[in-house]
Amino acid sequence: MALRPLSPALASMAAKVAATESAGDANHEIDSMRFTATDLLRQLPAHFAQLAGHSELSAPSLSRTVEAVTQLRKQRAASVQQTFSQPQLKSYLRAHGQQVTGAKRVLVERIINKVWGLTADTLRARCAQAERKADRDGITMPLNREVAEQLGSQGRGLLDTLQREFQVNIVMDAEGQALRITGAMHNARAALSTLRDKLASDRMVRVDLGRHGLLRPLSTTHTSIVVNYINQAFGEAGTAVYFDSEIFARGHLASDSLDVQQALVDALTEPANSTLFVVEPHQATDAASTTIVPAVDMVSRPRSFVPRHAFYSAASPESPTSVLDSHTLFRRDPGGQIARVDNTDIVEELQKWVAQCGSAGASPNCLSFNLGQVMFDLDRAGDPLFDRLHRPSDLLAAIGQRAPLFAFSNHVSPLKWLHSQSSAAAATRQLRLEFRELEASDPQVAQLLPVYGSKLEVRIAVENGRMDFDHAEISRIDGEHTANVAILQSEHDVQAKLCRRRPVEPTAELALALQRCTKLLTEPDSYGQRQARRHVHIDTDWGRFSLVAVELDGVTQRLLRNGYAARVLQTWNTVDDLRYSSVELLPTQNFGARAPEALLPGAQAWTDFLRYLLVEAFEPASTLGA
Repeated sequence: MALRPLSPALASMAAKVAATESAGDANHEIDSMRFTATDLLRQLPAHFAQLAGHSELSAPSLSRTVEAVTQLRKQRAASVQQTFSQPQLKSYLRAHGQQVTGAKRVLVERIINKVWGLTADTLRARCAQAERKADRDGITMPLNREVAEQLGSQGRGLLDTLQREFQVNIVMDAEGQALRITGAMHNARAALSTLRDKLASDRMVRVDLGRHGLLRPLSTTHTSIVVNYINQAFGEAGTAVYFDSEIFARGHLASDSLDVQQALVDALTEPANSTLFVVEPHQATDAASTTIVPAVDMVSRPRSFVPRHAFYSAASPESPTSVLDSHTLFRRDPGGQIARVDNTDIVEELQKWVAQCGSAGASPNCLSFNLGQVMFDLDRAGDPLFDRLHRPSDLLAAIGQRAPLFAFSNHVSPLKWLHSQSSAAAATRQLRLEFRELEASDPQVAQLLPVYGSKLEVRIAVENGRMDFDHAEISRIDGEHTANVAILQSEHDVQAKLCRRRPVEPTAELALALQRCTKLLTEPDSYGQRQARRHVHIDTDWGRFSLVAVELDGVTQRLLRNGYAARVLQTWNTVDDLRYSSVELLPTQNFGARAPEALLPGAQAWTDFLRYLLVEAFEPASTLGA
């Protein structure tokens, strides 16, 4: 049996009931968005932090507080206006006995002013009340570790001076985590502002480059170029200033200040243990085929200095073997000029370099090679040399007069290398921590870059997210030497790394210190990681070491078919959140021992390996091991 439709009267009654229920639901939802002056005041710390970054050193004035609260009120009003329709707003006002005329914006203002009682005068009075309470309670300034260390290094002298000058009382809590300033609020704010300026000025230090390396004889023009480049790389984190032949550095954090100084040292001084070789194929000797081009490192490293130029040769070699058999060789030792070498065999010259390094200090027992790109920085006060091709020998002579700085980028694509004719021997994930020995420092200036000595490298196996501290590989590394071999017309250049590596037995104290260091990986963002770097120290029987690098490496060890070994690393720099890849080649099948006997100059096995390596440098990455 069909149901009869509702009568017009019943239908009208049902519609009114539904509308009433809908209006009631909307009124409840509008009420849920009600806010008070206290709610807005509670938002102020987050509001100021969003505007000014880290706000632990800020104390807003009354006018600024009123302005901020008014802005927050406008944001809440806009949210109500966007959420509800005009009929819903009118229904809410009607339910509270208010007028219902006007546009949506007028209706929302009427709700906030008349129903919720938040007029402009009410907000201003509430802010003034908070100001009077602040006069009684004072300003509490949370201290991060770096600010606390700065204040601790100065003793009570600075705080006592501020107390007398501004007639306030300044107290640091027992844990050193907060500073409370009480007194008239305008005096407390003035004292806090002065304290902030003083702490910032203390972070500005003069960089004594001569403590860290051999000074490059650079022109004023190029020094300014380098300083500007470093400032661009650091952004707001740090600043370098070149004034009246002196260089100053500062950073937002102490670790940033140290990084700025390290970048300046890397850019304006020359390492005392790096040698350059340039291989010029004979077929390029009589042709103007070589020039300098801007070089882009595969990974742009923040808070560092990366040389920006590289060699480019327009000609192509007839064959890699012919280049090795017929080439001219140039060499540059630290602080010297680029000079032609009488010996025309790069293999023999590298063997001589190994022998010289071995006789100069501690007996080296570790040798490895990387393929990549030789990069360099030149004094650009004169002709930049970039506008034309040159004869290689003429170009090298001109470069040698420009106070050059040479470096090496080992960043290559591992995906191509993995397709080479080789077989995987092992694949692991390791956490690598690098420490540098603190040879000398000034305890009175915590922001001053110390003089670093030997390295301490720690590798911790990582499996299923867990770290095996009990079997950490710890090595002390000293006597480091590098030879950068730029091969004109080649796909890749070569770097040889020679050092003395000695295993270190882990102690219980050292294991605990390492576990503390690994907490850097669990920080929610890079701010905490950067703050802790260079402030984590390990004390050993041989000295004190400071943490300077944290990396997570995916290591694939491969055996090439000719009997040599390759180690492919996919690296995540956890501090700067950088990911890059590199390939290390070894003249051995024993990854652990690294065959120190292969270092003997004249050994046929090592000669064969060097020839193989230099030939492969000409090939694209996908053909390695052919």
